[in-house]
Amino acid sequence: MVLWAALSRSNLSPFDLLGVMAEMDVSTSSFDDAANDSDAEADQPSNSSVYSTVDVSNTGLDTIPAHYLAESADYSPRMVRKLVLARNAIVGLTNAIASFGNLTALDVSSNGLAVLPDAIGALDKLRTLIARSNLLDDNSFPKSLQRLTKLETLNLSGNQIEQIPSAVYDLPRLKALYLGANRIDSLPCKIGTIFSLEVLYLGGNRLREVPATIGRLRNLSSLALCDNRLETIPSTIVELQALQSLSLHNNLLRTLPTEIVKLRNLQQLSLRSNPLVHQFIRDMSFNPPALKELSARIVKIQVPVEINTQVLPPSLVDYIDTANQCVNPKCKGVYFEACIEHIKFVDFCGKYRVPLLQYLCSPRCSRSPAYAYTDSSSDSEMSADEAGPSQIKLKKVLLG
Repeated sequence: MVLWAALSRSNLSPFDLLGVMAEMDVSTSSFDDAANDSDAEADQPSNSSVYSTVDVSNTGLDTIPAHYLAESADYSPRMVRKLVLARNAIVGLTNAIASFGNLTALDVSSNGLAVLPDAIGALDKLRTLIARSNLLDDNSFPKSLQRLTKLETLNLSGNQIEQIPSAVYDLPRLKALYLGANRIDSLPCKIGTIFSLEVLYLGGNRLREVPATIGRLRNLSSLALCDNRLETIPSTIVELQALQSLSLHNNLLRTLPTEIVKLRNLQQLSLRSNPLVHQFIRDMSFNPPALKELSARIVKIQVPVEINTQVLPPSLVDYIDTANQCVNPKCKGVYFEACIEHIKFVDFCGKYRVPLLQYLCSPRCSRSPAYAYTDSSSDSEMSADEAGPSQIKLKKVLLG
């Protein structure tokens, strides 16, 4: 073979020669074509395109071998499309990485990297960048990262990141973002601007809440928020109509937003290890409303608005306007600060029942309306689905 003869005449050791030949999944004719046109676009398939892999993972390297960076008559680093440097002892990538100008995939996972070089931005054909299980933190990412406009997959899991790198928001084709097992304790509202995202993995962080803007990621099919410290999920999650997998296990969730039942394409929902049901219902308490709220409730229900504005000071009128309607459809009551958290079990995806949180104006409303519209018996009773959960229903909740 022409390629083998050319490499044999080089200064490579037998071990290096075997590594190159074993890991380069290309034909001799492809290399000949690339030699004639080494600047050919990697993402424009044609008979003359070259797709090659150099895999030197798990070989104890502390830097990229010089012979992979060197030009020769029959080889150029620009011929390489996939470079795998995983599971080595590399603590720093030099700007020589730019020599692989046609890379579409780079894997530097499981090394000791503390920073990515500015030259990473020169790899403008890169579609996949895997840098998980390193020592990367918030100061490890150069601004040049935003020049990777063709990047589709970015894996930064298992590092020491506390905030999502700002360059991530400037990657127009990003489809999969993995940031699991980091130290992220909050998500900015700007997360909702990565419209191209299809997979978002944030498991194993320190998140306490998720911004409502998460609902703008309309292409999202998989969302992992497991192993965090979440107590609630925003109701805007209903806007993720492409969502098929939602991982929420190992959090502090007591309930789910009612809107979750509208995710018609959801196929996998993981809820295990959350205080979702029994203990929460048993320990649920109700703080009686203050005298001001009790008075405002009666005024809101019984006194016409036009009279309120004439006899009450503006501050009280404004306060009364903040009233929330009781969710019991048979109750005309309202509440302000004091309300009862009521768990309603709803059939979900035709497979199991999940607990959803609602707010009632009084504990009485879980059985019959506190402020009924009529006195008829038909209006004083709630349906079985609106009543408090029975022990039988509790057994149907999926927690794993």
